[in-house]
Amino acid sequence: MVTTCSAAGYEAYGRRMVESFDRHWPVEVPLLLYCEGFAPRLPDGRIVVRDLIDSSPELAAFKHRHADNPLAHGLTRRPRFRLSYDLAKLRFKLGEKRWGEGYRWNAVRFAHKSFAIFHAAAASDIDVLIWIDADTRFFADVGREEIEGFVPADCFVGYLRRRIHSECGFVAYNLSHPATREMLAEFERLYTRDEMFREYEFHDSYLFDLVRKQTERRGHRSYDIAEGLGLKVPHVLINSRLGRFMDHLKGGRKEQGKSRVADLVLERQEAYWREPG
Repeated sequence: MVTTCSAAGYEAYGRRMVESFDRHWPVEVPLLLYCEGFAPRLPDGRIVVRDLIDSSPELAAFKHRHADNPLAHGLTRRPRFRLSYDLAKLRFKLGEKRWGEGYRWNAVRFAHKSFAIFHAAAASDIDVLIWIDADTRFFADVGREEIEGFVPADCFVGYLRRRIHSECGFVAYNLSHPATREMLAEFERLYTRDEMFREYEFHDSYLFDLVRKQTERRGHRSYDIAEGLGLKVPHVLINSRLGRFMDHLKGGRKEQGKSRVADLVLERQEAYWREPG
């Protein structure tokens, strides 16, 4: 498992994620925690703390290169039109009229997550690397057999497909698959060569889908953990089978400490989801 967060993020939600991971995941599964400018006090064990900037000079170079570039921080507003097809609603869509403004173009913000994945994959001799957002919490034990089902052996990645871009709060990279490391190399080159700025959006989920689809076109298989559910629901993670043991506190849910009842479109039987938030 790998995640990253800032000092403020660790105090707000990362500590809860780390502690709940330690309670509920098998003891043989380590967590690589990439910290951004701080060193949390953790007991010796399977929580491995790494300094993100020291580990990844490529990230440091990317941030320095674009420190004063408004385009890389989601601060550029200008009209740019693209015609797309909404498969779920069977209609065409024209947009973005305010292209460049907001999180979808904040390349620097989401680069921390991407470079943590790149470094963890390159520096670890493992079969499967699972990215998990730091604003998640675990509330039930996760079994070894369940873990092995996140990405089948003949697939290069297990992910949560959605109608727009994928939900990348949980992604399982099969590093034993011959296509996975090349996919990650292509992903990293979007940052190191600044190639992402030729794309329509710059955040990690959009770029992940870009390289995933390229890998699929070469004949390799990916695996949708949600089995198509993300084409129908916005908060796909908690409605998928991952919702049996974890919650993803996206956006304002961080302050509430739990996802909303309205986020669930399936009736869940777990006690966590039946308790008040």
